[in-house]
Amino acid sequence: MSRSTPDGAWVVGLDVGGSGSRLAARRPGAPSSSVAAPDVTLTGRPVAIGPAGSDAVDVVRDLLARFRAHVPSLDADGVAAAAVGATGLASLVRDPAELHAVLRAALPPSAENGVGAVMGPMTTPTPFSMPRDPMLDVRPGSGPPTAVAADALTAHLGALGGRPGAVVAVGTGAIALGTDLRDVWHRVDGWGHLLGDLGSGSWIGAQGLRAAVAAHDGRDKGGSTALLAAATERFGPVPTWPGRLYTRADRAQVLASFTPDVAAAAHDGDAVARQVLAGAGTHLATTLAAALVDGVPPLAAATGGVLAIGPLLTGAFRARLGVLRPAVELVDAAGTPLDGALHLAARLATEPGAVVGHAPWLTLGTPHAPPTDPPDPTDRAPDPAPADPHPTEED
Repeated sequence: MSRSTPDGAWVVGLDVGGSGSRLAARRPGAPSSSVAAPDVTLTGRPVAIGPAGSDAVDVVRDLLARFRAHVPSLDADGVAAAAVGATGLASLVRDPAELHAVLRAALPPSAENGVGAVMGPMTTPTPFSMPRDPMLDVRPGSGPPTAVAADALTAHLGALGGRPGAVVAVGTGAIALGTDLRDVWHRVDGWGHLLGDLGSGSWIGAQGLRAAVAAHDGRDKGGSTALLAAATERFGPVPTWPGRLYTRADRAQVLASFTPDVAAAAHDGDAVARQVLAGAGTHLATTLAAALVDGVPPLAAATGGVLAIGPLLTGAFRARLGVLRPAVELVDAAGTPLDGALHLAARLATEPGAVVGHAPWLTLGTPHAPPTDPPDPTDRAPDPAPADPHPTEED
């Protein structure tokens, strides 16, 4: 069941990641005479990882508080739907329901949602429809419809505009998702800077620092005096680096902060730095190729700030992908992960029955649904076999 967004009601999307966080809001149904700003974009800090996991809930709460302060008419306007894409959703966020609760506590429902509206039934399946699992819908309290998604999914939606295929998202971390948006969901990498994130900003920075240490130690291979000079200027003397890096909860971001120095050295002709960037491109191509499993259409894209390094990285990426998956159509990203979050929120507002939960990639919160007891697991139809036996993600 499709419907238009209520006049003046906001659609809100958030992208919460390791490189930073952003909120964007639009009023697609606002009358042209409205004096309120038609668009709002806010930026926030990256998530931090500590003993308790990710603090994504705090980042979202802060962005929403600033959004409310920025739009004094928000209570009158209402919010038609809100969606957030969060890094580490299944592995580092304690409970996705907390994100739903924060969204719905901070955002007033639109008039249409505020009178007891409930998500409509599933429509005819669309390329964005997903199998329903009633255990995945979050139903307490009031507020607008909400969606909490893995950042890999919002990156996918932004890059391919809601079409099935495979996308590699690369920032501080790197993760690929190959999906038909119905039955096949295959994740590759996104395991964090200690276990993976090959080709990411944290990986490039770490490789650059290893080359700097090699030069400092006088090794005959792999060292770069240019990277040593740049790293010393940024981080201080080499002997202090373990204390500066190993004790930081945000060490992935600290490692990634050295990526611009590696790129600068490579553009100045440093051979080791060039090898690092070429290696990053090769890793990202391998990650994307691995996401193109059976059932995923041969359509692919890459998205993320690291790609702005340019041909020294993207040339190696394209060359390797062409070898691994010659039949795949590689397209430019249509939008960003933030665009993907807005896309998801807009679909939730206008075609609510077509958007259904599929853990761990997406859970939904529906407004004013009556309390229900948890379903008896023996009464449930069996879920489709998961395409990936390890369905978690980390930026």
